[in-house]
Amino acid sequence: MPVFGIRKPERSVVLRTGAYGIVTNISGKVMIIKNKLGKFLPGGGLNPGEGYEEALRREFLEETGYEITIKRRLETMSWYIDTPAEWNLQVFNTGIFYEVELEKRVHADIEEGHEVLFIDGESATDMHSDAQMWAIYKYILSEQYPPIIKTNISAAQDRIYPLRLAARCIVQTEGDKIILLKSEKLDICGLPGGGILRGEDIRAAAMREAKEETGRSIDQLKPLGASIEFSSMLQLTYYFTAVATAALHGVHLTELESDWGIYPIEVDIATAEEMIAQSKGIIMHEGFEVASMSRARNLAALKAYKLSDRSAAP
Repeated sequence: MPVFGIRKPERSVVLRTGAYGIVTNISGKVMIIKNKLGKFLPGGGLNPGEGYEEALRREFLEETGYEITIKRRLETMSWYIDTPAEWNLQVFNTGIFYEVELEKRVHADIEEGHEVLFIDGESATDMHSDAQMWAIYKYILSEQYPPIIKTNISAAQDRIYPLRLAARCIVQTEGDKIILLKSEKLDICGLPGGGILRGEDIRAAAMREAKEETGRSIDQLKPLGASIEFSSMLQLTYYFTAVATAALHGVHLTELESDWGIYPIEVDIATAEEMIAQSKGIIMHEGFEVASMSRARNLAALKAYKLSDRSAAP
């Protein structure tokens, strides 16, 4: 069973067991509950003597006013959640996730301070729980962003994982070339992209990162797939294809990227695969060699790209 979050030893731990529902409306948007602590999937802790499905039905009535049909049990996950600082506690929550269907709204008198929202799964990047963001990927977004590679899956039970979301682009240019980012200093090559900011739409993050790192305007963004990597964290990277258009006023790299001497180049697909495969740079992070994982995921993305509809190419 995966465990998400960050354990903070200076805080005491309270155990909690709950049930949570994943439901979408006719437009494919996921139901979210927003309160003063953040955004959550509908659901919550079990009362004494209460069963999981019984608790889920009660929580939906309290938080949304809806009666529900429970379609199927999905999986069990655990995660650490911080409470307000003055409490000096963490909650270790073990939750069972269910696929749920709304029936009818029987009342509008929901819990005080709670707001019911329907949002695109691609925008659900600031949930209070990493586990719930992961559940949204697995059960809402994974059809649109199918896994193209999974790394260290066998070790997934051995650590507590914070979740990092990232977005990367295969940016097509004239002459059926793509843009790579290269560093001679570190002997690495990769695809443009980086971390998704909290609350940032996945597509918007891909566009922002691609513009900053390539110095080009970006158009015709298309989902390609996702990579799943277990290391010191669970990194979920959303991959896209896109078309480069007008040149902008230079590239905008982070301080670390500038220190690494990264710059964009345009190459054909075969050359890109060769350059990535032959780069020998080693980057360690908390005991994991992450450069090799980056090479593997980027090569997997290029393989998926070659098998995809590339009609968007200029």
